[in-house]
Amino acid sequence: MSLWWVKKEQLDKTQISLIEKLPLGESFLVLGPPGSGKTNVLIRRAQFVRSQNMPNVMLLTFTRPLTEFVKTGCFDPQGREIFPRNCVQTLESWQRRLYVQHGADLPVTSADLSLTEKKRLLSLGALNFIKQKRLPRYDALFIDEAQDLLPEEVKLLEQWSPVLFFVGDDRQRIYESREGLEAVKKVIPTSNLRELKFHYRVAPEICRVADRILIPQGGISLESTSLYTGPKPATIMVHRKPLSKEQQLNLLIAKLKQQIRVYGDRIREGDRLGVIVARRNDRDLVFEALDDDEILNRKSKIMRAREEGDDDYDPSFEDEAAICILTIQGCKGVEFRAVHWLFADDLSYYHDPEHYYTVVTRAKTSLDISCTDDLPEILGRAHSETEVTPW
Repeated sequence: MSLWWVKKEQLDKTQISLIEKLPLGESFLVLGPPGSGKTNVLIRRAQFVRSQNMPNVMLLTFTRPLTEFVKTGCFDPQGREIFPRNCVQTLESWQRRLYVQHGADLPVTSADLSLTEKKRLLSLGALNFIKQKRLPRYDALFIDEAQDLLPEEVKLLEQWSPVLFFVGDDRQRIYESREGLEAVKKVIPTSNLRELKFHYRVAPEICRVADRILIPQGGISLESTSLYTGPKPATIMVHRKPLSKEQQLNLLIAKLKQQIRVYGDRIREGDRLGVIVARRNDRDLVFEALDDDEILNRKSKIMRAREEGDDDYDPSFEDEAAICILTIQGCKGVEFRAVHWLFADDLSYYHDPEHYYTVVTRAKTSLDISCTDDLPEILGRAHSETEVTPW
């Protein structure tokens, strides 16, 4: 699939070095901008370590859509499994499984607790399991999106393996805690910090939008480190006038019909189109609108975690459903040929610059943003049309 660099000749020298040349028994943190191949390096490093008589590994991510996205990289171009799909899990699922394996009840939480506090309680409750000496430690653990870890989660990971391999980017943080990378750096020797400086996914035009939202880690602009080779020119549409939800959905349908055709070859190779919203119930609204369209019917899917009593839902990516509908949190770590951010002003009071940066950099070639009310100030400053009405 085009989403993954599965051959050595598709990787640069730095990426190959991170996969094959690092000492097996040491822990590392790899930092890099969006599209720099961090997740590719992570899964290929995990695959390489397994081949070195260290089979007891696990690759952990944060969200269900990202987990399913990573699982698509577990196969070579011939469809053969090159890394066990079941060894890719969300961090939360892995922790919950520890509770089951040690015969312990999950922590009791209340509705008024934030997601961060619930995550913290889950990790704190699991910190004593290692003392039971019931399960062997892992040969190595591989962790994506390290910027969103809590110190308690890092401590738990450190208990369960002597070898930790983290990848991350502080500019793509979507949870409220800002402690992630600092907590990781406390368990990684300074000499074992690595950096991927170039990226290959995001078109320069979209990089400029992201650069006006946040300065990338290291202070070098995303545009100046772009080695993008995809379709040109990239397209950006930021609708500055408020549009009703119905109007936005109609525009979305018209645009998706074009993109299904224009990017058809790339979609057949594994590319996807993303529709991003802030609220979970808006995912359903989008899905129903697309499914009611004669051309787009059965071509979209809501990407989310399974919910209670939801055993029939399959969270995996499907070849027939090229259009993925996600929340802002759900889009973390995933990439799309085109991104449509609908109702972008919704819940804007909860969104930090990192949220805007993360959504914008999910797009490879096309970015479309629309609102039901005023365009958020941070997006208004990030992009202007080429032709501005004279005054």
